[in-house]
Amino acid sequence: MPNQLRRSRCRSVALAAVISLAASPYGISSAAAAPTSPMAHGTASVAYAGSLELLASSVLGPKFEAATGDKFQGRGAGSTALAQEILSNEISPGVFLSVGKKAIKMLWPKRSLFAIQLATDPLVVAYNPKSKYAARLAAIAAHKRPLSSLFSLLGTSGLRIGRTDPNADPQGVYFILMMELAQKTLGLSFDPAATVLGLSAAAPFGRTSQIVDEDSLISDLQAGEFDVSSAYLSQAVQDHLPYIALPASLNFSVPSENAHYATVSLTLTNKTVDQGELITLNETLVLPSAAAQPSAANQAADDAFATFVLSRAGRADLKNGGYDLTGPVFFGATAAATPSGALPKDVLSAFTAAGGTTSAG
Repeated sequence: MPNQLRRSRCRSVALAAVISLAASPYGISSAAAAPTSPMAHGTASVAYAGSLELLASSVLGPKFEAATGDKFQGRGAGSTALAQEILSNEISPGVFLSVGKKAIKMLWPKRSLFAIQLATDPLVVAYNPKSKYAARLAAIAAHKRPLSSLFSLLGTSGLRIGRTDPNADPQGVYFILMMELAQKTLGLSFDPAATVLGLSAAAPFGRTSQIVDEDSLISDLQAGEFDVSSAYLSQAVQDHLPYIALPASLNFSVPSENAHYATVSLTLTNKTVDQGELITLNETLVLPSAAAQPSAANQAADDAFATFVLSRAGRADLKNGGYDLTGPVFFGATAAATPSGALPKDVLSAFTAAGGTTSAG
């Protein structure tokens, strides 16, 4: 891959003025203060969850470049897969935007010192409006038919479902766990994880015909390859997809439901057990491998991008993109890690200005 993503720890960047931002591509206008720089520093290399592809490439990247004079270089894929690529030195990004903190924690402490939680992102069921099942799905979305009928419909022979690989992408895990919770929560007389997804002892992740890469799932749905697919609310909003909203008990985005989410789990191929928890969007700065030492200009650009995401402008873009902002929360790689000790100066300033807090857990 050309221009491999890379980063380093040495950071310093001057961020000063403000700009007015134009309307977002989602039809929601926002004018917010953003850091800007009197000179171009370098190129920020950013690895991001595939669900961020549209937002990163069409909003965050271009606005960051306009605000700072730096360049943006991104790569999207499943968060777990990206963490594995970083650990194997296949890629060396400076910033990692991950769905869920687990992928970032895979890098602790040698390749990352912290995670900053930015938002939650409810799980939804998206559908193709041209599907022959669209009218029935729309009726469920409009609450004209009970939510339980969704799971019966999804088990219909001939209905095509798209989802991601749970071993590479957290969304693939959440979609399976949602099916397990649905049986308990809705009192279904059948197990949708088995009947809809095909999970069994012999096939612990279900039918492989349903599984595609995260970065192609939504485009495949739009192209008519699937009738329905797993999705985050942010993806449905950004891609203008019709979707069925799931209740708090099933969407993995409501903190008060944490104990309920934790009642289900999935054992992955590497024997890691993924337990149900909040779907969160997080960022970290990635420490360089011995073989990948970026220039000071690129190091500064990495820091500038992490700062931009925490700025008023960056947070407004996340909100416009369908994310539910939670207020930045710092999680340290060690018990002794603190924001002031782990964050570069300008990242810390943006974190503090956004009302950042530190997790006690």
